[in-house]
Amino acid sequence: MTAPDIAALLAIAQGAKLHEHLLTQRLSVVTASGTRLPHSQLQRLENAGLVQRDTSHPVHAGQPVTLTDAGRTALPGSRRTNPPAAPSRRAGTWPVPQMTDVGGSRAAGRRP
Repeated sequence: MTAPDIAALLAIAQGAKLHEHLLTQRLSVVTASGTRLPHSQLQRLENAGLVQRDTSHPVHAGQPVTLTDAGRTALPGSRRTNPPAAPSRRAGTWPVPQMTDVGGSRAAGRRP
């Protein structure tokens, strides 16, 4: 897979729609980040089974374009065999405060 195709998949993963220009009838994919992808690149990714369009929406209103399961696995870093580790504390962060009652006692249900 080429670097532009991987970049296109990453952009589509954030959200994208296929639009038709009303005057020129040119088709292009507009991603959530504002990137425009040519229709030829969309067709190449569709033929490879990496993306799909929601054809229940008209093109002039914008057809949502999403990644298929094959498209998600083609992205770099998506081939994890182990679940991600719990995030560690970063240096310089404050510890999470513990819940205490108004009097400062940690005993739950304690009455004055």
